[in-house]
Amino acid sequence: MTSSIAVLSKNGFEIMDLKGSSSTVIPLKDNRLTPLLQRYETCRPIGIFRTHDDGFLLCYSQVGVYVNKKGIPSRSECIIEWEGTAESVAFHAPYVLLFDPRFIEIRHVETGRLSQIVMGQDVRCVWDGRGHSLNTTAMAATSSEDEMVQEAHVHAVLNHPEPTPPPSGRMRPIVQHVFELIPTIPLYLPGSLSSPSVTYFPQSDSFSPPRSPQLRPSTSYVP
Repeated sequence: MTSSIAVLSKNGFEIMDLKGSSSTVIPLKDNRLTPLLQRYETCRPIGIFRTHDDGFLLCYSQVGVYVNKKGIPSRSECIIEWEGTAESVAFHAPYVLLFDPRFIEIRHVETGRLSQIVMGQDVRCVWDGRGHSLNTTAMAATSSEDEMVQEAHVHAVLNHPEPTPPPSGRMRPIVQHVFELIPTIPLYLPGSLSSPSVTYFPQSDSFSPPRSPQLRPSTSYVP
C-alpha cells in the first residue's frame, strides 16, 4: 500500500506521508544543485517520473534532476538542461515529452538523452495519458524498446500555418492540428549486413544488428 504521495507546489516537490502530517521537500540539499537553487524563482516543478533503478526524474520547467528514492541526487551528472522552457510534461515509457510553445522535446527517461524535437507553433499538450486503462506503474518501469507500448498515450495540438493570407478586411482564421504521439519502433534486418549473400537470413537464434522489438497483438495503427 502506498504510504506517501508526491505533491508539486511552489516549494518544489513535496513528499507527504499519508500516515502522518510530515512532508519532505526533494531534492535534498546537495552542492551539485547550487545552480538549480539559484533558479527556483523561475524554475517550477512540472512532473516526476520513476526510473528503472528505483529512482526518479524530477522535471522542472527548465531542467531535470535525477534522485534516488530518498530524494538524494543519484548521479554524477544529475542535472539535465532542457533545450527550451517547458510549460507541461507527459510520459510515454520510456520517453519524457516536454512541451515548449515552440516545440516538443523528447528525452529518454533513463539516460536523459535527447531523442527528438518536434517543431511547431503554439504547441500544447491536451492529454498527457493520465486515466489510461493501462497500468501506469508498469509503464514507468518499461525502459527498453522491446517493451514499448505502441498505443497513443499523449495527444497534442499546434497552430497550423495558413497557406494563403485571407482577403483584405477579413480576420485571419486560426487552424489547429490535433495529433497523437506514439514512439517509433527501430527496425533491424536479421543477420549480418557484411555478407548478405551468405548469412542474410541465419537459422540460429543470434541476431546482428540487434533484433527489432516484437509488435503487440493489441497494436492499433492510425492511417
